[in-house]
Amino acid sequence: MALSRMRTAPALLISCGAAVAVSACSFSIGGLDYDKLEKAITDELNNSYSSIDQKVSTVDCPEQSPGPKAGDKFECKAEVGGQTVRVDVTVKDDDYNVDYETRDTLYDLPSVSDTLSGELSSQLGFPVTVDCGEGLKTVEVGKTMDCTAADEEGVERTVQITAAPVGEDDSWKLLD
Repeated sequence: MALSRMRTAPALLISCGAAVAVSACSFSIGGLDYDKLEKAITDELNNSYSSIDQKVSTVDCPEQSPGPKAGDKFECKAEVGGQTVRVDVTVKDDDYNVDYETRDTLYDLPSVSDTLSGELSSQLGFPVTVDCGEGLKTVEVGKTMDCTAADEEGVERTVQITAAPVGEDDSWKLLD
């Protein structure tokens, strides 16, 4: 059966992305300790990205002036493998407890290709090869990226992957 005769596939897990959510971290008395916050984000991202053999090279959290108050939000940026991962930070209270979560999912494209090739082949019952490209790519949660799937006859279809929020599975579907 060729890919051209298949319909949209159901959502399935793509295990190659990483996103992080952490809450209630205290980062100083007398003001937000940006160095401590950046280190905490670095440690958490390094833990998450270890599955794709990546480490954070830098995290930058621009200091807020005047200092942040409860309810204030700002964005930090982490560099990982030449890609920028945005991290939203929310100050929870006047003791500088914060919540932070990534706005982007980082994908190792060859790993995504391998995972999708296996998932599609299993789902469709015949061999399918998926090509998502090389290297790393960040995708904003809720946004999509496209890969190309081909069967043994050379029929190609687009596979669209939607990056999911933390704690949820990414999804994919075959496009007509």
